[in-house]
Amino acid sequence: MIRKPNANNMNSVPLKRKLNILVFLSIGVVLLFFSCQNQNANTLYDVAQYNNYCGRCHLPPNPICIPKDIWKNSVLPEMAARMGYIYDGYDPYKNKSPEEQFLIKLSEKYPKAPVIDSITWCGIHDYIISMAPNTISIDNDRNNKNEDLKQFSIRTIDLPKTAVPIITGLQFDTNMNLFNIGDAKGNLYQWPPKNTKSTSEKFSSAITSVHQKQNDIYITEIGILNPSEIPKGFITKISSGVIDTIAKELHRPVFTEILDLNNDGVDELLICEFGNLTGQLTILVEKGSGFVKRPIHNQPGAIKFEIADMNQDGKKDVVALFSQGNEGVFIFYQKNDLQFSSEHIIVLPPEYGSSWFELIDYDIDGHLDIILANGDNADYSLFPKPYHGIRLFLNNKSNIFEQKWFYPIYGATRVLADDYDLDGDIDFAVSALFNDTGSSSDQGFIYLENQNSKRLEFKSYTSKGDFNNGWLTMAKGDYDVDGDIDIMIGGFNVNGLRKTSSIFKSNEDNLIKLILLENKENTIKIVNTVTNSTTD
Repeated sequence: MIRKPNANNMNSVPLKRKLNILVFLSIGVVLLFFSCQNQNANTLYDVAQYNNYCGRCHLPPNPICIPKDIWKNSVLPEMAARMGYIYDGYDPYKNKSPEEQFLIKLSEKYPKAPVIDSITWCGIHDYIISMAPNTISIDNDRNNKNEDLKQFSIRTIDLPKTAVPIITGLQFDTNMNLFNIGDAKGNLYQWPPKNTKSTSEKFSSAITSVHQKQNDIYITEIGILNPSEIPKGFITKISSGVIDTIAKELHRPVFTEILDLNNDGVDELLICEFGNLTGQLTILVEKGSGFVKRPIHNQPGAIKFEIADMNQDGKKDVVALFSQGNEGVFIFYQKNDLQFSSEHIIVLPPEYGSSWFELIDYDIDGHLDIILANGDNADYSLFPKPYHGIRLFLNNKSNIFEQKWFYPIYGATRVLADDYDLDGDIDFAVSALFNDTGSSSDQGFIYLENQNSKRLEFKSYTSKGDFNNGWLTMAKGDYDVDGDIDIMIGGFNVNGLRKTSSIFKSNEDNLIKLILLENKENTIKIVNTVTNSTTD
């Protein structure tokens, strides 16, 4: 019987055999070392290629942030198509109309020929799949930290039967002290109505913005609500009952402002053309009897902007959020003659789903900070994401923004900052479109009351059962002129979007269109004052 050498019997093995065994073991160790080195080198190469190819368009997602099956069935096929590579038979032109196909090809988002070879693609694919988790668990304990909402009373707003439960436009008019409400069918309402009969108008497509400038009303219509490359949006101006189209063939416009951007006494129009594969931030400059259209930034996903003098040079700058692909916030510094230079100040990966922001001076240092909502969940990776929520970025006084605080909320869609409780610091109101995690939907609206501004401590409130549906739009204003800020949120109950997955569903028995959150702060103070006076 041949005995296997080990530590206890090596002394009994002849010298020649000892040398042979040692050489054999040494070769094995060397081969194992180089095998590991080669494997590590291959992995590093695949990571580099992933960052190289995906980083050309946007910040590459971390593979661990998306479950394996969603990578395989949704994200990877689209990602391959963007590199001209066919993966799993995926065809981005499938079921598209001839006009849509033509415009998709015109966008050049899908190369005619592969820009990546099969070996490199397989390396990227295998790296992602090896890193991606099987599942990402849902945090069901979040709902337990919400206390009962006491700052606001909840009131359902009744609209005429012609209204649909898909509110696409919601703004507060500070001059008229009312909310302008637009739905997906082109119905426009005002609340409170100016008279006992409901004030309403009818337009041709989903209304996304309504603005009144002196005696003129500007209506922005998206044209096509679903993702599309066909530009059918437009802006109309209503003056003394006369309707005039001032911009057409806009690519799914979702946000508009009318203002004198360069202080020459003439208003310009700034438009977020959200688009789909293509889109842009647009400015309309009045020339003669019409407007000249030109892009400020050619990139899809323009969803909201604010105007501020960010570099304190006396000119109005544009701070804009883009939420498609190369996500994040840009500052467009105004130069002369309405020309701009850009700076990408907040960069986020596409799975974060940025959907809204506000400029605020949170720390009261004279420099504007940013509160940002992340929660869009309607693209290629539809699942409850633990990194969705709101993020506070503080300005270092040189327009360098650092994230200082994150509060997780599934599907966070809108965030409105204000001093709702009138105690001198900033609170946050958050609505969510994709709030239902399958076990609870109590995060459709969250009120975050500031407890300690410096330590970034907040107490969260909601009203269980009152916010079961998805909420896309939200606006704030003191409609009753009692000195505190009220909030209105608009439902977005559409079968196609929220029923893509069984996780996200509307409560079809309770398709609420609008909810008014009436601030009770001054009412509480009046009651307390009366009580104290009576006691005295």
